[in-house]
Amino acid sequence: MAGKKSKGSEAASALVAAISSAGYRMEELLALSEAVLGVKPEILAGAMLGRERKLLQIDEAKRLVDQFLRKKVL
Repeated sequence: MAGKKSKGSEAASALVAAISSAGYRMEELLALSEAVLGVKPEILAGAMLGRERKLLQIDEAKRLVDQFLRKKVL
């Protein structure tokens, strides 16, 4: 059993390995947000609130999450 990878970790590995100029759908990023971005899907959803773009690069998603987490709460 120790040699088996879970389905989620294989998908996360594939996504991280495929970092390129290709964009990823919001659903894909939400599904793997903890493995790829290190945040819960709710955080990514909050960072994307009001955004028009449906495809994002991983670097862009990380930048948006960082900006979202640093916003001051009124």
